[in-house]
Amino acid sequence: MTPATDLPKHAVAGKDRPSIGAGVTMAGGYTGKDFLSRLAKDWKLNLDKPVKQEMPNGKMRTYIHGRGGTGIGTGTTVSAGFADHTNLSSLLCWTGTDKSNALDFLAACTELDVAGIDHAKASSWLEQAKRETDSLYKERAAETKNKKEYVVSEVFTSGPVVMLLHRTYDTYLLRILGHAAA
Repeated sequence: MTPATDLPKHAVAGKDRPSIGAGVTMAGGYTGKDFLSRLAKDWKLNLDKPVKQEMPNGKMRTYIHGRGGTGIGTGTTVSAGFADHTNLSSLLCWTGTDKSNALDFLAACTELDVAGIDHAKASSWLEQAKRETDSLYKERAAETKNKKEYVVSEVFTSGPVVMLLHRTYDTYLLRILGHAAA
């Protein structure tokens, strides 16, 4: 894994993305259920029942997936992970790059109600990260003539979490992981 001091300070091409690893519990006792309920209500997401999934390392994790809109890359999707099956350890939020409210949806995902997150800084970081990833994506796609380029924002750390914004051809993916992951 990449030490926090070596994490990129600006957007990088996918091949240069840092290795962050799996998230750990964001805070003892923080299930994220109230946050997920609000997010689902505000963004009209249908949350599935929790499911256990085996990770590449063989460990079992519990996830709650949710989807709004229709079609891959055109709707909004969330996946909340629970490393210990109870407390929130990761939140992944996907949306299409062509959605007029893409930034609003991703910003709503940064508003986790776990103690210690500086929401003003997270919002400011997200706007900057989107600008930088969009710019680098356009530059890379023009350079390689490949519309399937992949870029990653700088890593943002706030309280108990780290955040990264990924950009591919038609999708943004915001990863929010328990802090010890960095």
